This record gives sequence, structure tokens and C-alpha cells, in this order.
Amino acid sequence: IKFPKDVKVIGRYLLIGRHLTVVIFEAPNEEAILKITHPARNFGVPHVCPALPIEEALEIMDKM
Repeated sequence: IKFPKDVKVIGRYLLIGRHLTVVIFEAPNEEAILKITHPARNFGVPHVCPALPIEEALEIMDKM
């Protein structure tokens, strides 16, 4: 998989027994994410799950 220059790959994992690959990355916007997932569209449906560090998420929820 080729990643855009503005995407930082944090980790790549193979889920044993699940035939799934998980890539954790930092991307500046949705366009960068689509550039990663679009080439793999023929292999199945890419699942994109945005995430936040737990500390950041808790700070946001405290403000709600």
C-alpha cells in the first residue's frame, strides 16, 4: 500500500485467524484517507474508524 506523503503510519498489524490487516495512521483530512483506501476497493470494503487518544476524548466529553 502506498501512503500519501502527509500520512503518518503508526502501525500495521495482521489479525491472526481473521484474514484482516489493520493499519493505524494519522491523516490530515478525509481526502488523504480516501487516497489510501481507494486502491484496495477491489479486495473488499475498507473500514475506516476515526479515533482519538482516550485523554483527548475525555476532555471533549467533559466540555459537553
